[in-house]
Amino acid sequence: MALLVCAATGKELAALAPGLLPPPEDMDELRLFSQPLRGRETLFCVTGVGPVNAALALGFCLGQTARLAAAGAAGSQSIPHIDCVLNVGLAGAFALDVHPLRSLCVVREEIWPEYGLHDGQGVTARAFSFPLWRRGEPDGDVFDRVPLGGLDALAHGSLPAARHWPAVRSLSVAGVSASFARARDLQQRYHAELENMEGFAVAYACARAGVPCVEVRSVSNKVGPRQKDEKDFPGALEALAQVLPSLNLV
Repeated sequence: MALLVCAATGKELAALAPGLLPPPEDMDELRLFSQPLRGRETLFCVTGVGPVNAALALGFCLGQTARLAAAGAAGSQSIPHIDCVLNVGLAGAFALDVHPLRSLCVVREEIWPEYGLHDGQGVTARAFSFPLWRRGEPDGDVFDRVPLGGLDALAHGSLPAARHWPAVRSLSVAGVSASFARARDLQQRYHAELENMEGFAVAYACARAGVPCVEVRSVSNKVGPRQKDEKDFPGALEALAQVLPSLNLV
């Protein structure tokens, strides 16, 4: 069994473990590479930016490892199945006084606010007749929300350094909010704390595959228009270096 660690960009993935992982320019999208973490088989992948790239990448990673593992069982080189996914990266926060720049959050629910019936003012997912996924369970249809696994899904010992990370809801969008009206509308409709571009796609792909997904985000900016002091992308990247040690993975 293996852990898959993914991020949208090489910069985000490399920031997790400076000196341990390749430099960003050497990490191509949709290419799996292996680097054991504390003796645990671990695969890494840069997904590319946005929900379409993220869904494509997770389908590729989960499908390829499953095929190679099956081939290994038939006598060729063994490749372990992915049993957990750790998705990391930057995100905007709707309220920097609650989730300050460079702070780390663990996502408990991903929301896709762009799926459903648009009435000209907003989208209502359950007004649409077609869920993304009919799971065949009572109230199990998936429309625009996917719950994520907690930190315990990593199953790698106690995690005291990470227990203080707030558990939040995050929106995944294809178009980053760049107006006060858009940011205010999304927050009021969905009561989310963060906005990102890949989390829902990754979490949804994992749910379809029956693989636990853990998502950790570093706050890089305020959602919507922001002043100079309401963004810190370099600092948020540096904060990602706390993730693996806090999860007892290095």
